[in-house]
Amino acid sequence: MYLADSDGGASAEVLARKKRLGGASQISLDKYPRVIYAVDVTLDRVIKLARKPRNRELASVWRKSLDADIAYSQEVGPVLASAGIQGLLFRSTIGTSMNLIVFLDNCDSSQLKVCQLDETIDTFKLIVSRPKA
Repeated sequence: MYLADSDGGASAEVLARKKRLGGASQISLDKYPRVIYAVDVTLDRVIKLARKPRNRELASVWRKSLDADIAYSQEVGPVLASAGIQGLLFRSTIGTSMNLIVFLDNCDSSQLKVCQLDETIDTFKLIVSRPKA
C-alpha cells in the first residue's frame, strides 16, 4: 500500500507516475478522478529514510532509491518485505511530502484503519441508487 501524508502529496505522486508512464500528464489535477482516504497506521517495524542515513550502506540505498529510474527502488521493496519490515517512510522526490510504503503481508488488520470508509461507501451507494435523468 502506498500512502502520502496529504491530498496534495498523493495527487502529485499520481500525476508524476502518469507522466513517467505516458510521457506527459494525460489529465490535469483538477479533472483527475480520485477517492482519497485518511488511514491511521500503527506499525512496529518501519525503516525511515526521510534524511540521508549516517550508515554508509543505507546511505547508498537511499541515494540509489532517489534516482528517477525507479528500477532500483522497486528491487528494494521485496527485500524489505521478506525481512519482515512493515513500512518504509521516505521523502517524495517530486515534492515536499512524505510517503509511506506499507507491506500488508507483514501487518495485521488492527494496524491499519481507513477513516470514514463506511460513510464513503454509503455516499457511493446513495449516488448510484438515484434515478437516472
